[in-house]
Amino acid sequence: MFGNAEKAERKKKLEEFFGILIIPFALALVGTVFSDMAFTVFTGTAPQGRAGLGFGVGGLSFGLMWIFVALWGRPAYLYLEKPDEALKEKIRRRLANVYRDGLLMVFMVQALALVPSFLAPGLLTAPRLGASAVSLLAQVAMLVVYIDVHLAKQKTLMQSLYSGPELYHLRGGFTIPVYLKLTVMIAGFAILPFVLIYIAFFNRVPWEVLSSNLVFMLGISAVMLGNGLTSVYNGVQKPLDGLIDKMKRVAGGDYAKSRIYFSDEVAYLKAGFNDMVTGLKEREELQDTFGKYMSIEIARELIHNKKVNLGGENMEAAVMFCDIRNFTPLSETMSASSLVDFLNKYFHYITPPIAEHNGVINKFIGDAVMAIYTPALGSDDFAADAVRAAIGMRAALAEFNASSQAPGKVEFGIGVHCGKLVAGNIGTAARLEYTFIGDTVNIASRLESKTKDLNTDIVVSATALERARASLGAGIKFEPLGKVALKGKSEELEIYRLA
Repeated sequence: MFGNAEKAERKKKLEEFFGILIIPFALALVGTVFSDMAFTVFTGTAPQGRAGLGFGVGGLSFGLMWIFVALWGRPAYLYLEKPDEALKEKIRRRLANVYRDGLLMVFMVQALALVPSFLAPGLLTAPRLGASAVSLLAQVAMLVVYIDVHLAKQKTLMQSLYSGPELYHLRGGFTIPVYLKLTVMIAGFAILPFVLIYIAFFNRVPWEVLSSNLVFMLGISAVMLGNGLTSVYNGVQKPLDGLIDKMKRVAGGDYAKSRIYFSDEVAYLKAGFNDMVTGLKEREELQDTFGKYMSIEIARELIHNKKVNLGGENMEAAVMFCDIRNFTPLSETMSASSLVDFLNKYFHYITPPIAEHNGVINKFIGDAVMAIYTPALGSDDFAADAVRAAIGMRAALAEFNASSQAPGKVEFGIGVHCGKLVAGNIGTAARLEYTFIGDTVNIASRLESKTKDLNTDIVVSATALERARASLGAGIKFEPLGKVALKGKSEELEIYRLA
């Protein structure tokens, strides 16, 4: 019972494929109508029996076409009985080359159908050859239209033959350009009928002889042209509308790809679109990953200004250094994995205030973090921003200690100084680091080191405080610590403690 249900499900998925297999009937009808019409306009008389030319149902052409189509579709019938990847691959190849195979069948059948005429003396006449040529052109036009109409409906079939990721990649196969499809369709069902009508009137074919064939030919031509326009809409316009919709979704941040069912021009367009979407998604992921190692503000500044040389530029900025107090003894009591986990949690708490106040994290140095505040990277009031960030980091550290995620109480020291520094790419053309160097950076680092000696957590230079005081207002208190000597500096520096 389960086997029959499974077989029924497979048959349902292949129904669209089997729809192509009724093509001998359609070809027989078109071939018969156009060959009879051509024979009539060329000779002025109706052919003796529709099967006489070998195109009608039961004729030689129909029989040959039925055999070819049955052999072409045999892998699908076998697949119904026993699913096999080799058979599925054969179905894929048949479907990918359906235009090529269909055209070969039509030409082979037409050639083989003429063999009896060559063998029978007097049967191979110019009108019969002309009728055969007209029938061939009409059948080729019908084949292109018929295949297009069916291919446009075969989304379920393609989804059953290909896995999810495969549907977004271009597949090989024989296809016919859109302009050539339209040319053949118009030639077969618009130009050819009018040419035959013109010849009929030129040869003064009696209306009673011509009328029935003319009505059939015009009726079939109208149906085929209607189907052709439908196939153009389903095969070109709808996919293009879908691409436009997906482009709008991509612009909104939804990286939706377009499924590719065939290998025509639209498929190439979809493949290019999918490659573009993949590239955009990879760039966003790269940007996201890059931002974890370097501030995204710096990355954007580099991209915007295209700073890929090794030169630097002077800028006004405030520099902040923050370092964990007594980190070495603390780290010796922890395993490597525990230490990394602790630092990640610690930085998770204390770094957000830096970004909230327009700061840029330049680098992590072990347990220390270096942040820059400068107008070039979005901090116009850089000195005040640095102080506000320090206050926020103090509150964040208290929250971290209260969360019991540390092995003990964690304390840090912060040093803030402002002045001129140099920003630029340091390294080689193959490997660069965008960083900040200069006396301002060194002084901020020395101030952070002094916090331990002064038994305080945040130290701000008089230079930074003077620049920040007007913006900070009276709500934030500072206590003077006098002048201190810093390592490597000949002159003492006046500093303040943040109360």
